[in-house]
Order: sequence, then C-alpha cells, then structure tokens
Amino acid sequence: MKFVHFTDTHLGKNEAKLEEREKDFYRAFRQAIDFSIEKKVDFVIHTGDIFDRARPAVRTLVFTVEQLSRLKKAGIPCYTIVGSHDIGVEDTIVSVLESVGLLVNLNSARYYKSENGKIKVGGEFAGDCFLCGIAGKRARIKEIYESLEVDLKGKFNIFMFHHIVSDISEKFADIPSSVLPQGFDYYAAGHWHSFAEFRQGSGVIVYPGSTEYNDLFEMEKDTDKYFIYAETEPFKYEKIKINTRDIVSKNFNCTGLDAKDVASKVISGIQHTDKNPVLIVKLNGKLGKGTKSEIDRNLINKDAGTKGYLYTKTYLGSLENPETPFVSSKSKTPAEIEKEYLSRQDYSEKSIDIAQRLISLLGKNIDSGQTLASKDEAINFLKVNMFETEET
Repeated sequence: MKFVHFTDTHLGKNEAKLEEREKDFYRAFRQAIDFSIEKKVDFVIHTGDIFDRARPAVRTLVFTVEQLSRLKKAGIPCYTIVGSHDIGVEDTIVSVLESVGLLVNLNSARYYKSENGKIKVGGEFAGDCFLCGIAGKRARIKEIYESLEVDLKGKFNIFMFHHIVSDISEKFADIPSSVLPQGFDYYAAGHWHSFAEFRQGSGVIVYPGSTEYNDLFEMEKDTDKYFIYAETEPFKYEKIKINTRDIVSKNFNCTGLDAKDVASKVISGIQHTDKNPVLIVKLNGKLGKGTKSEIDRNLINKDAGTKGYLYTKTYLGSLENPETPFVSSKSKTPAEIEKEYLSRQDYSEKSIDIAQRLISLLGKNIDSGQTLASKDEAINFLKVNMFETEET
C-alpha cells in the first residue's frame, strides 16, 4: 500500500501580516494533495496542526474543505490527529471536518477506553494497515503515554503522535521515545518543524517537518521542506521536496562604519530579483561611530521592496556599538556628567537638551499636580512642550 504523510501545515498563518505569506501555506498544502492524487495513494495521514489557530478564518476553512474534498472525490481517505494549534477550549474544528466526512479524526472519544488504570487505544484500518494515535496535548503527557495499551492489528501498523521525543532535543522534548507504544512499523510524528528520523525498535520514527517556514528562525536554518511518500511492501519511503518561497540571506561586515552609512552599504549589496523572496539581512562587526539605533532599517526595507523582495528582516544582534566613552565624575554635577557623556556620543546640543529635560522630569510633579512616574508619561509631556524646546 502507498500513503503520504504530512504535518504542521498551519493553514491560516499570516506571518508578517502579509497575504502572500498566508497563501504560501496554502500552496504547500495543495502540493501534498496534488501529489497524493497523482500517485493514487491508498490513504493520507496528517499528524497535527492542520490549522495555525483553533478558530481559523472562514477563507482558511473554505480552502481546507476544497482540498480535502478533492481527496475524497479521488477515493483517498485522510486520517489525522489534532495538534496543539488545533485544540480549542471546547473542542477542535477538526471535528467539523470529520462530521461532513472529509477526514477521520483518530482522537475522537470513540477510539479510547479507560480500563483498570489503562487507556486502551483503538483505531482504523486502511486496507491491511492499522492506524491509531494520540492528540498533541501537553498536560501529564508522559503519564498518559505510559498508560497506553494498543493491540497491533494490522499487517503494517502506524502510530500517529504530535510530540517532540528526546532523540531530537532534550531541551524541547515532551517525552522520551521509550514511552512510545512498542511494535509499530511506522511512527508518524508531528510538532517538530524540521525533518528528522530515528529507529524505534523494528520500526522508524519520522518527522516530515512543517510544510512551510513558520517564522524567520526557520528561514535562517535554510533547510528544505518536505512531506513523506511511503510504500508498505516492502517498506520504504522518500522525502518529497516542497517548492517554497525563496529565502535570501545576506551578511554585511560593518566594522569601522558610521551607523548612518550602514544603510547605504546594505542597499548597494542588494540585487534586483523577480522571484519575490524574503530577504534576511545580518549585520556584524563593530561600528566606528554612532549606535545601532541610528541605522535606518526603514530605508533598507523600502529599497529591498523596490528591488522585488516580499519583505525584509534586518538583524542587529551581532553588531557592536563603539566602545562606550569613559566620563570622569570627579568634581562634576550629575547634569555635567550626563551632558559630557551624550556629547561624546555625537548627539546634538538640542538632543542633549531634550534628554536632560526628560531626565529631570522623571519623578517630579508637574503643574497639574500629576507625578511623571514612567518614561512614557515623561515623553508625552515633552511632546506637549516641544515647541518651547525648539525655540530655545
């Protein structure tokens, strides 16, 4: 038998609040459906986080119904478990899709029975394959796994789950792999967004990874996205690469530069493109003058947009400011120390005057009798009094 395994599709995610990024998640999902129909697989499995939110938007639901209807029309059943993003306060929207016959939710109550302190897990057959699984909840999860009892009923047995095993990361692990029920041929895993595989007894644990990049951190890792195409006799599987939006990452050494010149250097290093990729700009080195806050990231973003990039993220984390100038406090008032320090940072006289007025206002009573207890309140007060400042 042949099947497709995909997971963590996060339909409806609107990363960077851009419509085009939301559509990227739809395109990735559609590729898995197209492939399944083209290969005439016997069934499809999805291991959680179909949606990015427990209550997806109507347009997201419409898209999902359309795609699952294509599978149903082709005679390909879809089996799923709910992930952490699919679970709402009352229930899961996945139950609605099951109620109209578009998929089988293996986490429905009918598949579980509590008996003598154990949780007996039932499932479904797809031909001679037996499928069962557990939802992506987190509370007392190790205890729940240790209570599971499953009868292996198929010629080929598949266990579906949505948790991170310790083989991947001790830091982020939900469970040790040792608590997984034993004897399955294929452990279809979800929740980890990169591809991973591990032996589990005579079987294999497979994380296909998310079908689309969920954030800039995933983009920076620069790894491809996949779903799995498998055959049971003899058992073999392959990773099918998903065509995703291009990610362009550029590094710029800014050592010795004036902060005000950084944007120009970056702009000169950005080439035109017709592929509408996401651009990641990483700045490193030590500035010769100015501070990171003076770098005009808006100018970089605007230029990249005119050159064909969907959007740009500029990272300043690896960039260092110049050494902080030493200011002697001997025989000086606090106001004199503040002024000398700010002067050495190349702030203008007007900026220094505003800064010192701001500092002097903190914690003091204003004419209205109100105390400026926070920086935000002081800033708002200064905005009201800016005209007086500019005249001086």
